Amino acid sequence: ARAIDEGVGKILHALDETGQSARTLVVFTSDQGFAFGQHGLRMKVAPYDAALRAPLIVSMPGTISEGKVCTTAVGGHDLVPTFFAFAGIDLPWAMHGRDLTQLLRNPERASDHPVFMTYTGWAYGSETGNIPAESKHGSKYPWWVSYRRGNFKYIRHLLPGEIEELYQLDADPDELTNLAMDADYAEQLAEYRQA
Repeated sequence: ARAIDEGVGKILHALDETGQSARTLVVFTSDQGFAFGQHGLRMKVAPYDAALRAPLIVSMPGTISEGKVCTTAVGGHDLVPTFFAFAGIDLPWAMHGRDLTQLLRNPERASDHPVFMTYTGWAYGSETGNIPAESKHGSKYPWWVSYRRGNFKYIRHLLPGEIEELYQLDADPDELTNLAMDADYAEQLAEYRQA
């Protein structure tokens, strides 16, 4: 980790020295985390934040807010449309991600930015037509989809017979209280299932 810190420091220093900091969008991110016991898991393919969250630090002095934290969830698929927007280039085709420019310029504003994620192991496209009991490459975790918008996250495991999950993230950031079975959240569950 120290080598990464030093390398990033050298890049930022070079941008400052050459006067390019204000013209360069710097994005620092990485692979997602790795659950160490949360939800009884020791892996990175589960639909819970302990296994999904990744750092995302963005800088462009004078253009986007500095020293602010945005609590709106975003996905890696949002980065490409954002890069195109900052470069002033139209997207060459329709993409699933959304431009994050407004969140970067005003990170504290409330946003209903949705994040849809899927886990289908190493299967893509037409290979996802039949849901296997366990994924290829050793993962026994079943395929899933999740939809996160605002303060709620909905999870649906794709194997038959699995229960749905709904979490209210501000009250339950560790995703331990599944509200999907709570009648008080039936409308919220139906809305997120539909989305």
